[in-house]
Amino acid sequence: MPRRLTRRHAHHCAPFFLLFPALTFGDQLASDDGLLFQLELANDVILSSDNQFTNGIGIHLHSPLADSLDEAAGTPAFGGILASPFLPENPDLRHRETWVFGQAIQTPDDIETSDLILNDVPYVGALTWSNSYYGYNNREFYGFQWLFGWVGTDSHADATQKAVHTIIGGDNPRGWSNQLDSEPLLNLQYSVRRKFFDSDWFDASVSGDLALGNWATFAQTGLEFRFGDRPQGFAYIPDPPGQGVDSDATIRTEGATYLYGTLIVRGTGTAYNMMYDGNLIRDDNEWTEQNTIDPKTWTGHTIIGVHYTTSTWGAHLTLWLSTETIEEEGLANSEDPRNSFGSLMVEYQF
Repeated sequence: MPRRLTRRHAHHCAPFFLLFPALTFGDQLASDDGLLFQLELANDVILSSDNQFTNGIGIHLHSPLADSLDEAAGTPAFGGILASPFLPENPDLRHRETWVFGQAIQTPDDIETSDLILNDVPYVGALTWSNSYYGYNNREFYGFQWLFGWVGTDSHADATQKAVHTIIGGDNPRGWSNQLDSEPLLNLQYSVRRKFFDSDWFDASVSGDLALGNWATFAQTGLEFRFGDRPQGFAYIPDPPGQGVDSDATIRTEGATYLYGTLIVRGTGTAYNMMYDGNLIRDDNEWTEQNTIDPKTWTGHTIIGVHYTTSTWGAHLTLWLSTETIEEEGLANSEDPRNSFGSLMVEYQF
């Protein structure tokens, strides 16, 4: 069996979906009756880093809120049949569909050498297209997502990174000839969130996710906190593609303005991640067959955000911080074995 499948054992991981009754809930009516467009830019330069997930671009399109899954069709849709078994038939839930087109870029720490680096993460460029359906209210959230895409030269990640580095004055990345080989991506993910506390200025939720595919297979659970003048619903999370169900799970009141903060702490148990394990379908990639890194099975994330939204537009600034994702011993550059970045997203509702 190829080494890439035996280097790490798949651990059985299961998130705990804790059910707590919410203490208080508002009775505001939703005003989300239009398409919501969001543009997201993620980069680790804000943290003076340039390794692991280093740059991402996401174009999000969310349907209007609907009273049922069948009516959540504000964007081109054909994933509802896949999602329906995972979403409960609860008349209290509002439903939404989301499409996200994204590009993700990962590099090792030393990008100025053209040599193959075997003791650091590989160069990865991916184009992803995800479709998620979800039902939620101010107490609970159920979401299902399927993602497909492509890893390899056709993602044009090298051109994107070089253009960005030219603009910001960064180093010239010279090692893209060593990126992972071309491979199609298919991933499925299911997410549940429950709110267990809700007051005028603060709410708290528990979450759990399961993902399966050749992009990433994992289970994770976490706690989400929101502070300040916030809409009903749940926190926005700027996850890299495939790390979370893409959604805008807020319910806003017509004419209202919101300014609030979010804090999310989360633990993830990973059985497979292409960013650290290499190609799965291809068996001739040099980095995949010869690398010496030891990815960690268990990682933690702390995600801190500040959000300003109105009934028509908004902006979100978030820091996505992780614990060590790779065993530091033997890593090419042990200064930063973590995967951390910042995200800026702007939005407009039509």
